[in-house]
Amino acid sequence: MVRVRTEAKRDAILDTAVEVFKERGLDGASMSEIASRLGGSKATLYGYFPSKEELFVHVALRVAGKQIRGMYEDLEARATDDPQRVLTEFGKKLLHRVLAEDATTAHRLAVAHGRIGNLGRIFYDAGPGKAVEAFTRYIDAATKAGRLHAANPEVAAHHLLALLESEIAYRRSLQFGDAISASEIDQCVDRAVPVFLAAYAAPRTSDKAT
Repeated sequence: MVRVRTEAKRDAILDTAVEVFKERGLDGASMSEIASRLGGSKATLYGYFPSKEELFVHVALRVAGKQIRGMYEDLEARATDDPQRVLTEFGKKLLHRVLAEDATTAHRLAVAHGRIGNLGRIFYDAGPGKAVEAFTRYIDAATKAGRLHAANPEVAAHHLLALLESEIAYRRSLQFGDAISASEIDQCVDRAVPVFLAAYAAPRTSDKAT
């Protein structure tokens, strides 16, 4: 008999897994417990998510996505505001979220198991890819509003994300083991945004006249 996968079942698995991972953490959680709470079999669970690690990545992206989605919408709506203030505020919120324990663990799992079940692409599309899309829309709107000057908003979006993560990317990926403090995150953003604006801020009126 062919088992039919449904979005409702997938959502139920993720909802249950969120609670188990919250209580047990990645190491303490098991597919058996998740299946038991769900009221189904491990075979069904593995039909949707081939490993505990892949399931954790999807859970982390689901939780983070819900928290960040509203931030992305607010970003584009502020296209006419001062870009240094907008990007500094948003950059700090974004980095604090992506450096949270669950998101950091998901990132490391996606790197380690990226080729399995296309997990690397799934992580990128739901995580960094969404940030690039949101930054692209904001930069395009801010350019049209005369606040930024970007001939290619998507390329500028990649530059912005890279700058925001530039001081912490290797520490996160290579698992240095040292925690990145809240003040360090804020300082990283405070240094990154002016560098971005040095390249992409709209010319001042006096500059245009010369």
